[in-house]
Amino acid sequence: MSYCFTVGCSHPENPNSAEYCQGCGQFLLLQNRYLAIKPLSRGGFGRTFLAIDQQIPSHPYCVIKQFLFQYENPKDYETAAKLFRQEAVRLDQLGKHPQIPQLLAHFEQNQQLFIVQEYIEGKTLFDELKESGLFSEKKIWQVLKQILPVLQFIHEQNIIHRDIKPANLMRRCSLDPLQNLLNPVEDLTQSPPTLKMGEQEQVQISLKLKQQISNIFSEKNSQNTINQNIETGDIVLIDFGVAKVLTGTALLHSGTIIGTPEFMAPEQTRGNVYPASDLYSLGVTCLYLITGISPGKLYDEHNDQWNWKNYLSSQQIISDRLETVLNRLISPAINQRYKSAEEALKDIESFESSINIAVKPVISIKKTSPKLPQTPPKTPSLLDRIKENFGYQPLNDPLKSAVGVDYTKLQTLLAQKRWKLADQETWLVLCAALKKSKKAYIHAKDLENLPCEDLKTINHLWVKYSNGRFGFSIQNQIYQQTERDYGEFCQQVGWLTYNPHNPNYGIEYKISAPIGHLPTRNWIIATGKWWQHLEILAEKIETCKIN
Repeated sequence: MSYCFTVGCSHPENPNSAEYCQGCGQFLLLQNRYLAIKPLSRGGFGRTFLAIDQQIPSHPYCVIKQFLFQYENPKDYETAAKLFRQEAVRLDQLGKHPQIPQLLAHFEQNQQLFIVQEYIEGKTLFDELKESGLFSEKKIWQVLKQILPVLQFIHEQNIIHRDIKPANLMRRCSLDPLQNLLNPVEDLTQSPPTLKMGEQEQVQISLKLKQQISNIFSEKNSQNTINQNIETGDIVLIDFGVAKVLTGTALLHSGTIIGTPEFMAPEQTRGNVYPASDLYSLGVTCLYLITGISPGKLYDEHNDQWNWKNYLSSQQIISDRLETVLNRLISPAINQRYKSAEEALKDIESFESSINIAVKPVISIKKTSPKLPQTPPKTPSLLDRIKENFGYQPLNDPLKSAVGVDYTKLQTLLAQKRWKLADQETWLVLCAALKKSKKAYIHAKDLENLPCEDLKTINHLWVKYSNGRFGFSIQNQIYQQTERDYGEFCQQVGWLTYNPHNPNYGIEYKISAPIGHLPTRNWIIATGKWWQHLEILAEKIETCKIN
């Protein structure tokens, strides 16, 4: 299959034989050279594709990143293109590090910006966790000792990665040439796209030869080789998107949030970022690899502290030295974290004699209960933990808006369980969707003009990240159950039946608040029949067919 790069193409998937997109008619080869064969990821600032370089006889894989941004006039694009070229030079410098993908090309086409980077063959630490089980102390030390020097390198170049997480740390395969022959990337070489007839025959012969050679080796020996190399390969830091190195420029406004919420440092969720923010994300990544638990659940919001040790398996051994290093990395206060990757490395080097002590890897866990003061829930299996955490990815949220409202910040705050800030952001996006000024009070009747797409997006984010406790649709269900009795509804969701002078009086910004408690009604103007907002909202939810 080949894939179209055109933004908004209704049918981007195309058969291998296609030269032009069947959906929009665009020529499929970028620069008459690069052919996308598989989308890898999509974020607020661009898309990433696995591609083939058609100009090199071996048709090697590469990764293409398409940078997307909105501009209002041609000058904005010219500025963006100029900055893009400047920052591509910096990415080229980064690629000289052996643990950072090399920049192969950068170009502009159809007023879109692209970079082409080296394809890293291997498995992410997220995949490694799924396949091999929780990380041992020895493996965590290995992650720290390999990635901290990379962070030191990029920070010295005045670049901050901003999105350190297991899925962006890839252990490079260090297989010998024969083993590489036996292990093509997934099934992507099974039918190479847009090859000439002679090339197709050569590929088919090559694949048959690989299969015959593969049959010579026993399955057991092959697995042992792969497992050994997964453990010993260098860890590469991937996903250096252009947006991350352009953040300090005029292209992206101050306060732009980039990253994955659950691995973000607190200051990053507010739009501020420092080298120490990467250190925090690396520390949280280690916690996830040790426990398999969503980082958000490892933090005790009531006591404002991490409780990750309560979720360790009974088979795990974590030394005081590793605990000390991790706790400094994940400190919410910047002044209590390591000042730099270099400082963290020096601290680790002082523990060198202990780092090399072999600790038996934990490849499976028994179902045990975390050591919490109160009666804890039954600990799920490792696979269940991973599914629970990564069953949703913020990048997959349909952040649709009929009027161009950006819901990224609301998404981030909700994923971080920052309920009060999320409630305030909800007010702002409602104003934006209704084309009102920021923090303007909204009349109940105004809700009739709220686009369905925007209402669906806001509601979806609240329901999803509260696990079905909060959201407009949840409030509507309760409103219907009370037979549209506003007083009884308020009693059910924990609201006052009147508007207090302090709008936050009686509001609980926590997950344990009554079901339907959030989002609040603080944005409704407190004049006239203000309580009718719920009636109008209920009708709007029905009109928009929101469940």
